[in-house]
Amino acid sequence: MGRHLEILGDGQIWDLRGILPGAPQKTFEDLFSGRALAQMAQGVIKGKGKITGLSVTKALFSRNRQAKDKAITLLKGLAQNASLGIKTLSQGKGFKPDWPARERNYWRNLDIIIIGGGVSEGLTGRILVSAIKSSLSKDGLADIRVYQAKFPGKEAGFLGAVINILKLICKEGKDYGLKRIAACGLDLGREEVGVGLLAINPNRGRLLKQNKHNWVFKYSLKTPYRNYLKDFLDSRRDYSVSERKFGERIRQAILRQMTNLIILAQAKAQGLGLESSRNIGVAVPGRTSDGGYIIDSTDYLPFFRKEDGFNFSRSLEDFLCKRGLRGYQVHIINDGIAAGIANVYFDPSISLRVNSERSPEPAEGRSRTIDSFKLKKGKFAFFGVGSGLGGCVGRVDYDEKK
Repeated sequence: MGRHLEILGDGQIWDLRGILPGAPQKTFEDLFSGRALAQMAQGVIKGKGKITGLSVTKALFSRNRQAKDKAITLLKGLAQNASLGIKTLSQGKGFKPDWPARERNYWRNLDIIIIGGGVSEGLTGRILVSAIKSSLSKDGLADIRVYQAKFPGKEAGFLGAVINILKLICKEGKDYGLKRIAACGLDLGREEVGVGLLAINPNRGRLLKQNKHNWVFKYSLKTPYRNYLKDFLDSRRDYSVSERKFGERIRQAILRQMTNLIILAQAKAQGLGLESSRNIGVAVPGRTSDGGYIIDSTDYLPFFRKEDGFNFSRSLEDFLCKRGLRGYQVHIINDGIAAGIANVYFDPSISLRVNSERSPEPAEGRSRTIDSFKLKKGKFAFFGVGSGLGGCVGRVDYDEKK
């Protein structure tokens, strides 16, 4: 009998409304994100230039006691917002367009919550997690355990993107009689594109650790035209012909950059004497559908959606083919799901369990199942708190057939 990790919901909760009493128009992302923290810091934290979430972190590490206290107060305020959102989700409340009732139920009876993303790193993350625990306890949710993500940054995306296609990579390695195979994963974010190279034993389906890391190589770059992304903050509005052309140039530049990162990772694998898998995993914002399409893309990536007639996987495969990498297949996964998978799959300190009095909801609709062998039984949620908000909700259970 083995265990498996099942993703129940893809965590597209960034536009969830009905959380803050008196301000129903506020979304979860408006309340719980790096952007939200920056807005809370306006007029509170002093500094040169634009006040951002990073400004709060800098204040936290400053020698000025007053600045430190202000930063801690802001993080506790962000934690209270998080608690409100978590309470809303755990009660099956809140609303968003076209959200089926079953997706509301997915968030009930959570056992653990993992806080990831840029805001969760280091001391900032420790203070935030501690404050969320305290706020949840006051809201009557003390039985939910809260963890700081082991992988808060880009590595969570590329690790999860590779784990998502681990079976394909292992089959490929076995077919070629390889003892080791290199797998490439990417994470596409608002301002950065990251790549990671992982070494895998295809016969055992395990990642081969390199020193203290789960990867052999990682690298990230700022996205092209990132300073212009503010011009595309509402992907649902009608764009002019000139705006669309400019947006499509941004899209092409990002795809070209991702191609260069894949080639860089392949060269690194070759230098280490590793054969590279022809299956590429990519963590992307928004929902994903069969066939390599992105649907409901977050606002800062316009013209990447299926409704724009754009197929992400096929387009990146074409870029690779033009650079001499033929026969490659690109597999996309929501970045929140990828980060959740990475943190649950690789962090042995997280011990999931389920209260025996609870009865887990049936898995309805389409779900994603990933083999895992280290986890105990339970239901978890992952929140990626960065410039935006993403995440996923899933369950670890026993597979009676194994």
